[in-house]
Amino acid sequence: MIDLLLFTLERIRQHRILVLWVVVGLSVATTLALGLSLYVDSVYSELLKTRLDEPPYAFRYRYLGAWSGNITPEDVGSTRAAIQERLVNLTGLPAAQNAQFVRGGNWTVRGPENQSYGTVSLGTLEGAEEQQLITAGEWPPSSDDRDADAIPVLLPEEMFYQMGLQVGDELVAQRNGGETVRLKVAALWKPTNPDDKSWIFPPKFFDQVMLVQAKDLARLLEGIEEPIDEAAWWLILDGSTVRTTDIGTLLDRITAGQRSIENVLPGIRQDLSPTYGLKAFNKEVQTLTRQLFVIIAPVGGLVMYFVAMVAGMLVSRQGPDDVKLRSRGMSRRALLTVHILMWLILVSMALGVGLVAGPAIVRLVGRTTSFLQFNDSGMPLEIVITSQAILTGAVTGLIGASSGLVLAWRTTGQNINSFRRAAVRTSKAWWQRAYIDLALMLPAGYVLYTLTARGGVVTDAETPFNDPLVFVGPTLFALAATLLFLRVWPRVMQLGAWGLGYSRSVALLMTLRELTRSNGRYRGGLLMMAFTLSLTGFTASMASTLDESLVDRVEYQAGADLVLMTAVDTEAEQDEDSSSSNPSYTVTGYNLPPMQELLTIDGIKTISRVGKYAAQLNVGTQRIAGTYLGMDRGTLGATAYFRDDYANTPLGNLLNRLAEQRTGVLINRKIADEYQLKIGQEIALQVQALDAWYETRVPVLGYVDYFPTLDPNEGFFVIGNLDPIFELVGTTLPYDLWLGLSPEADAAEVRQRIEATDFPVPRWVEPEAMLREAYAEPARRGVLGFLSVGFVASIALTLIAVIIQSAASFRAQVVQLGALRAMGLRGTSVGLYVVLLQGLAALSGILSGTMIGIATTLLYLPLLDFSGGLPPYLVRVAWGEIIVVYGVFASVLFGVTMITTLFLSREQVAAITRLGDA
Repeated sequence: MIDLLLFTLERIRQHRILVLWVVVGLSVATTLALGLSLYVDSVYSELLKTRLDEPPYAFRYRYLGAWSGNITPEDVGSTRAAIQERLVNLTGLPAAQNAQFVRGGNWTVRGPENQSYGTVSLGTLEGAEEQQLITAGEWPPSSDDRDADAIPVLLPEEMFYQMGLQVGDELVAQRNGGETVRLKVAALWKPTNPDDKSWIFPPKFFDQVMLVQAKDLARLLEGIEEPIDEAAWWLILDGSTVRTTDIGTLLDRITAGQRSIENVLPGIRQDLSPTYGLKAFNKEVQTLTRQLFVIIAPVGGLVMYFVAMVAGMLVSRQGPDDVKLRSRGMSRRALLTVHILMWLILVSMALGVGLVAGPAIVRLVGRTTSFLQFNDSGMPLEIVITSQAILTGAVTGLIGASSGLVLAWRTTGQNINSFRRAAVRTSKAWWQRAYIDLALMLPAGYVLYTLTARGGVVTDAETPFNDPLVFVGPTLFALAATLLFLRVWPRVMQLGAWGLGYSRSVALLMTLRELTRSNGRYRGGLLMMAFTLSLTGFTASMASTLDESLVDRVEYQAGADLVLMTAVDTEAEQDEDSSSSNPSYTVTGYNLPPMQELLTIDGIKTISRVGKYAAQLNVGTQRIAGTYLGMDRGTLGATAYFRDDYANTPLGNLLNRLAEQRTGVLINRKIADEYQLKIGQEIALQVQALDAWYETRVPVLGYVDYFPTLDPNEGFFVIGNLDPIFELVGTTLPYDLWLGLSPEADAAEVRQRIEATDFPVPRWVEPEAMLREAYAEPARRGVLGFLSVGFVASIALTLIAVIIQSAASFRAQVVQLGALRAMGLRGTSVGLYVVLLQGLAALSGILSGTMIGIATTLLYLPLLDFSGGLPPYLVRVAWGEIIVVYGVFASVLFGVTMITTLFLSREQVAAITRLGDA
């Protein structure tokens, strides 16, 4: 075995360049897999406690004798042991709090003079001592203060206020007509914190319970066969070390613990548990994991294809040696052992790289704000390497290595003759023979048809990937189109070579014939190039559209840079028919704070009053409910967010119409078209204020399709001047203040300045804060982050693949070009041939990727509405990112072409002698 290991290491050394690229590919795959698992664990481990009820990891088991019959003290003890030992041991979490309540039935209590205090409960409460504050007396009582004939009791302070009981009072208690016992009040108590969520029951539960010590309760219940009619056990576990990856195992252990407790005490029920919260949280985590897997799958496929391609080259290089070793007596099993050892070593190296690079990738993803943008300055994620993450990375590495092992299995089964026949035989790729390209086009077309029939997918810009059709359909289409291109490309090259067969362009003719005859050498690089560029173009455009849609949606919801919902003082009059002892009032008006004070604050450029009031539109015999939005015509245009596509007429022109006719209104086009309302037509409008409806007739001055904060699908809306409404009602009505800020102003700082003036603002709407919250959403950040990291990796691997295949082409053609040089072909012709060969292959990949990316974007992106329905959805093509990616591709490929040209154009006849039969 040691000899095989040494032989394996020697093989790795001999092919160290290809081994290096294999390790790079495997490292990218394992790092992405590790990072995905670590990201989900890191993000949701911080959110876990916030998603559970307070306190988290709390269990309450309760037994009621009224349901299942009374039990004995021995049953209570065995159940407590099962909860404390089995449940705690099964979960593996330490107990942070442990309490038990036992009630020994209802007792009739009387005072010394036979004064009746009604029926109360006698019981014990253990484990809650720190939550009880002794307000009078001493508890537990000292032995010196105990009366041998009277049992000391601890009363809630509520009994002191309700019954007048206090420390030192002696009582007589009797249960169900049995013997009487003497009780003596030893102390009074109240909860240390009535709002403390860690009580076994809310403190008011104990207002009618007299507490005694456990040994005294046993004494009280002597002679009763089954005296316990209620018991409750309270357990809070310390879950501070629980990670997201532990939830599935923890739920299974909690279930097992529940079953063991039920076996000890049949009839017990669990009325409080973190199980429901953990299951809901686990479902959310699994949903995000599936989303990230779907999103990263295309990138993972590219990485695995790169690994398979380089692995094929590595195994092919080792093939002659394997055949020779087989012919000299080495068994196939030994050869396969060598290959298995080699791939295990490579996977181990890749896993080591993944363990080092994975946390850095996760931190980078945690800083993602958009596609290829990592500029978030928040707190970095806390990353813990988990066993599940390591297992995920190892399995991913082994999957990548499987391609090399499959090729090794085929190679080691050949002899010299079959190996030589296979070396000279060329064939189509397996996916071409299986028509995978056509097969993939069917589901891609079906998804496109489904989206078109449904009118697209309306989703939320914060969680855009809940519907898998958002990304699966375009990915399948891009892959199918890429494979179709690779099927057609050799035919196009062959047709071009036929057309140039009678021309004098020797270099171009040689180029086309080489690409036709040896297209297998360039197939892998072309596939990766076309698919990477097509997905990059689509993904960058999708991310740009998603970001802008999020901004549009937030701005539409807010209306302006900063919105203040001001507090108002109410003016009211006492009703004439109300009595002086119980008067009733009618609101007659409002006093609003002066907004002129805000204009003196730095950063505020404009202020506009905006009020929204319930309204009704009378059209014929129909009465339509809707909204009247009143505003300041002079400042609204410079304050409100308004896009050109919200109306056919510019906003400034519409506001000018309102200036010319101050009582006129703008109406939403949907209602105007539905009820045939024309510009200049007067409509009957009612506005609700002060619990009454005020009617007026107003002219229609223009149409708008959309306006911030208003939904055209919910009835109608009209926009008009604010003051005519106040004049109609006879008083000022409440309104909001929309603030337009200076370009350099920060909304948070402006808000602090406003708060410093004590301006009455009960509620704020701040678009920047809303955007920050949306950007930090784990699913959105994870999807865009891993897309960015994955595509950077796939672009790098694609460039490496092109370089490797250029080097392979160099090795394959060096003899041929050396012979042509010996036959008189000039070095400039060789150089031109190499430039054309490399350039045409690169140009084919770039152009095909560009066209496929554009087609994917134009077909699918308009059907993916990230605005949530409001405002109108716009597609934005990310030309900036696309140009950067293309620039990188062009620069690297130009450099590779020039270097290859320099080497190949210098080949002489001696190359044939050096390479022999290569």
